[in-house]
Amino acid sequence: MPSWPSDPPFLDENQEGADLLNPSVLRGLLLSYAPAALTPALWAFATAPERLTWTTQLSSRLFSAVSPLYDELTEVEGYGEALEQALLDLRGVPARILDLGTGTGYAARRLKRQYPRAEVIGVDASADMVAIARHNAQTEDLDIQFKVGDAARLGFEDAGFDLVVAQNAPPFCDEMLRLLRPRGKAVLVYSFGGPWVELAWSAIAKRLERSGASHARGKRAGFGFYGIARKRG
Repeated sequence: MPSWPSDPPFLDENQEGADLLNPSVLRGLLLSYAPAALTPALWAFATAPERLTWTTQLSSRLFSAVSPLYDELTEVEGYGEALEQALLDLRGVPARILDLGTGTGYAARRLKRQYPRAEVIGVDASADMVAIARHNAQTEDLDIQFKVGDAARLGFEDAGFDLVVAQNAPPFCDEMLRLLRPRGKAVLVYSFGGPWVELAWSAIAKRLERSGASHARGKRAGFGFYGIARKRG
């Protein structure tokens, strides 16, 4: 079990109590520490990946219901910081990229802008989310393929991608590593709840390594957290 996460980066020991009422500080604390359910959920998915089967079905219904409002979440200050830090931490230029649990396509669009010559594919279990993702990509004139599919059991061939990304999704470790080419990279990104993801990271990293990663490392980033694993080969 990993150690309890360090104090949040938003507070200085010498700050006066009145500073705690600063709206940006309160928002940072809320977005970092409020999603406490992330620890047991991610730990459970990493240690018993068969749970992902029914989770995908449930999340498809849930996210289809909230799909009209989901893009508003991406506009929250700090939402994209963990993804941006992960991109800065990556090396090389992937030719083929998969965005698992793409939602409304936020990460897929960012990846296409980062790697304009790459083939980018986004997959989500919710047809409503995929429809919005296609619309968003077309609005930005980005050539991205979006498909409806179960991220726990996709029909893509083995070792077909250089980079597989999952933002704010369960850790589909086995499937992510199956889809990667040797020395390809899997990236897990969580926009919020960084301290809780950090607590679960040890279990996730072990699952990634059992699935074929040579090593996996994670890091807090703003309100969130990201992890990168490289496939053996």
